[in-house]
Amino acid sequence: MKKLLHRLRSDESGSATIEAIIWIPIFVWVLVVIVNASVVLYQKNEAYRIVQNANRVLSTGYMKTEAETEAFIHDRLAGIAPEAVVTTRIVDGIVTSDVSYTLDTLFMPHVVRDLMNLNVSITAQHFMEY
Repeated sequence: MKKLLHRLRSDESGSATIEAIIWIPIFVWVLVVIVNASVVLYQKNEAYRIVQNANRVLSTGYMKTEAETEAFIHDRLAGIAPEAVVTTRIVDGIVTSDVSYTLDTLFMPHVVRDLMNLNVSITAQHFMEY
């Protein structure tokens, strides 16, 4: 029995496996955080593009009211942020649209709970052309 215990204690053939078991979850967690950050940035840029397009369409006269523009933005954002708050106004010949939503629907496996409550705000302006 002593020989068996000594042999198990001195054998180092499984040490790489133990280290891998310790480090792999950390690497996977970091990778998931990077992917989550990429998704958040991509979807914010996508939302900004939607808001700019809506402002452009309103400023050229294809849409007539602020409410119509808000509905247009909200419909396009349904896949990104269904709970988004959208406001559009025309002041002194400038169309301004504001969008606000939280990140809780964007994070995949909810690895960073503190970041889920962050609020994303997007504002875009466009001069009226008609």
